[in-house]
Amino acid sequence: MMRLFHGTPGPRLVSTALVALAGTFTASAQFSGATPIGREVAILRHLQDGEEYQVSLPQLVKHGRDLFTAVWTEQEGGGRPFSKGTGAPLADPTQPLVFPRNFNRLSAPEANSCAGCHAQPFGVAGGGSDIVANVFVLAQWFDFLTFGRFDLLPTKGSVDEIGRPVMERTVANSRATLGMWGAGYIEMLARQITRDLQAIRDALAPGESRPLSSKGISYGTILRRSPRFPPGLSVVEQRRTGFRHRVPENSPSVAPGHETPGLRRELQSEAMAAASRMT
Repeated sequence: MMRLFHGTPGPRLVSTALVALAGTFTASAQFSGATPIGREVAILRHLQDGEEYQVSLPQLVKHGRDLFTAVWTEQEGGGRPFSKGTGAPLADPTQPLVFPRNFNRLSAPEANSCAGCHAQPFGVAGGGSDIVANVFVLAQWFDFLTFGRFDLLPTKGSVDEIGRPVMERTVANSRATLGMWGAGYIEMLARQITRDLQAIRDALAPGESRPLSSKGISYGTILRRSPRFPPGLSVVEQRRTGFRHRVPENSPSVAPGHETPGLRRELQSEAMAAASRMT
């Protein structure tokens, strides 16, 4: 093989060497779990649903750390070429967010790894960050912020929904990148509370109302309308605000992703308060 670099081999020798080399890499990738040539992914294998109960706790923690520090590529879904950060379609789909428009420090994406921001102190995954990694909240409703004078399509790059030019200080709020240690505990507490509230809701008979309470926290009263009212509506009355939230009869009205913004903020604040009382 050394002659390949010092002599002048014929085409057949070069071709034979390349085939042998490719075969070596293919076999190595197959039996060692290495990434095959041409495949660029951060995580070679993802856990399937339910598999988390079959692996050891150290393995599960390591897999979570690998996911958090993974540098995601286009081959595994990195980026969002045809949508805003809010999930809505681009205002101008003729200019997808591909290179060189695939990163934007204000309207995002601005990182391809969780640990790209959450890495302090000492580069430890899951921590906070300096002001240089602050997030610009609300700017993601734009396709790609440019602040250009001639970029006049609403929410594309320079003007809002009604055509007003935006500036850096008006388009978004700077938010610190917080440390995430302990966030899992608070999340699990919120899930348990949500499960309790859903159980109260599911046990309601038509025309019946019950207090919404879990872990010593009161969330007001829930009422299921009786059949004499128009079908398809229920009412959740929020304490303090007196807010009445109309949702479909069978909708998980207190499930994650279905709360009103006010209820979501209250659930989060109450969960954090309960966590502080239990520690």
